[in-house]
Amino acid sequence: MANYFNVKLKPDLVDGDISKLIANDKTDTPFTADDILFDWQAIDVPSGTVRLESVTAYMIGEDGGAQPDKDFSLVFAKSVDGTAPTTLGEENAAQTACFELPLHFVGAIKIEATSASIPGLAFGTAFSWGAQGANGIDRSVIMSPEPISGTNVGYDKLYVAGFAGGAFDFSTGVLSTGAISADDNTTVEVDTVDARKAFQKDDICYVHDVDTALGTVSSVTSGVITLTTNNVVAVANNDEIINATPITIQLGFSQ
Repeated sequence: MANYFNVKLKPDLVDGDISKLIANDKTDTPFTADDILFDWQAIDVPSGTVRLESVTAYMIGEDGGAQPDKDFSLVFAKSVDGTAPTTLGEENAAQTACFELPLHFVGAIKIEATSASIPGLAFGTAFSWGAQGANGIDRSVIMSPEPISGTNVGYDKLYVAGFAGGAFDFSTGVLSTGAISADDNTTVEVDTVDARKAFQKDDICYVHDVDTALGTVSSVTSGVITLTTNNVVAVANNDEIINATPITIQLGFSQ
């Protein structure tokens, strides 16, 4: 009997550069087809060969709405001789690096938006891929990480990266209602777009023109984002608050 387990990913799309999601003047900077959606994310899986059985993803869209009906892909790699794959390049741009990828590559899947997106959801888009999918790959993906490469004994490490298949937009339209000095308090009052549409607990948030994170969300109401600690950077009136982690992915494996 197979053993089943899930691995959760919430990649940071900003990755130290807020302009990947929004310009200094608050102009949206959507991804385009073949752009890197997120660079390598390391995950631990039980040692030995694993089978990817399912992928579910929830992706918050522009102003807390649904994303356009576009595909996206996941690429999987392993370490080689204890060395992880190097960066693919910058998010929201085409791949420019990781020339050694053929040595590290262990698998990939394409999430077909026309068959995998779930209809009816208003605040974001949900995708579900399984071995029975009608389009793209219709079998589970079998992958073998490098042995003894995991963080803990009994686990090996895989690396996951994402590529956009179209114009994904992650601006929020959530604007601050006043100025806040750095390290002032844990709450940011907002308006224009209901913050619950764009943020959830544990999301990492930024202001639209600063490359340092504002903080991590503790809780959210329609008009208040509460952080786990005092705001790291200053907030100006009408700053757009950006969610750096608008994608949640669950990878379902068996062994």
